[in-house]
Amino acid sequence: MSRHLTYRFWLCVTTASCGLVGGVALGEPAVLAFGLPFLLALLLSMAEEWWPSVTVNSAEPSTVRAVEGDIVKLVVELDVPARTPYVDLELQVSAAMESTDSLHRVTSFTTAGRHTETFSLRLVRWGVARPDWLTVVTRDRFGMTEVVQHVLLPTPIRVHPHTERLIRMAPLARTNPAVGDHRSRRRGSGTELAEVRPFRPGDPLRSVHPRLSARRGMPMVTERHVEESSDVVIYVDSVQDIGEDIETTLRWTVTASTALAKRHLRSMDRVGILDRGAGVRWLEPSLGRRSLHTIVDALLATTVLPTAGRLPAISFGAIPAGATIFAVSPLLSVVVRNDLATLRRRGHEVVVIRPDALPPADVSYKAQRIFRVQNEIKRRELADVGIFVVPWDPAEPLEPAIRRVAAGMGRMRAGR
Repeated sequence: MSRHLTYRFWLCVTTASCGLVGGVALGEPAVLAFGLPFLLALLLSMAEEWWPSVTVNSAEPSTVRAVEGDIVKLVVELDVPARTPYVDLELQVSAAMESTDSLHRVTSFTTAGRHTETFSLRLVRWGVARPDWLTVVTRDRFGMTEVVQHVLLPTPIRVHPHTERLIRMAPLARTNPAVGDHRSRRRGSGTELAEVRPFRPGDPLRSVHPRLSARRGMPMVTERHVEESSDVVIYVDSVQDIGEDIETTLRWTVTASTALAKRHLRSMDRVGILDRGAGVRWLEPSLGRRSLHTIVDALLATTVLPTAGRLPAISFGAIPAGATIFAVSPLLSVVVRNDLATLRRRGHEVVVIRPDALPPADVSYKAQRIFRVQNEIKRRELADVGIFVVPWDPAEPLEPAIRRVAAGMGRMRAGR
């Protein structure tokens, strides 16, 4: 909090002094009369209460989790003393949000007590967003003094990117005997029908289908596929960020990773995160709603950090054996490609969803062709070591890309 004498105070003091001194020195009543109104304003201002100030009790958003494009309300509660004729509220916000009305508001409170002011903010970019601070300026009735307060607003808003509801998952390399949504190749107690066959010695009696047996005139047995789960690790590429405004490779990467994590957690898969950037963030594969919130919060905090020299190496020993690696990456960094090749050599099945990073529009046609050819060379290099890469146009839904993953992985497994 800081207190200031405004320009009006110094204007009144200077003018009243010049009028009084000049009028007395020159013996001119007109000059003396010129300074009297300013002297009267000073006296009336001093008779009022100087240095009025309000107390900001709280400044909280209406929600702490939202989606891009949502409008949230920032509710500011003020304790206003009696006779506070002028309160100037100005809200400073980050680039991740914008105002739908006005961030600058001048209010006059006629009654003392608790008052509420509301600012409407639209969230325009995913990540962790927060209003920076609230500046509160109060002045007395004549504007001679002012009190300036800068109130920090620490409550963050976690802005989720738009993610679609994935219906289909890519088939995983290995499954665990834990219950899940993946259809196993082995037969047992499940919900999806595998085949109907005649009864063989050793079959459990509860597997005999009564109506079908009566229709065929012989005991018939129904076999079903077992639903199992698996371990999934999502490799997030935050080494580089190519693009402009919010249409960037990092945004597309986080969007796709969030959708994949939500879909596989709903299917009872254990999901972990390996965030590769200037450092390495590793979240152990886990289950449950709490795990989903942890993963989403970690993805929202993903950012590209400046780095000098070589990036740190990754210790891949913590990744469970048999886990399927889903990498969401434009494959622009050699560090990421080396990591994925190492994971494949360690026996993990690696699938890459590659957001199509467009070449810069201001370069020549020849440079754009070289950019596309280099991308195709990188894809073939990874395919040679057994990594399946499927392109994804971020302007299109993610579901068709997942279907291409399922079809491509089926062909790869059939050719082995």
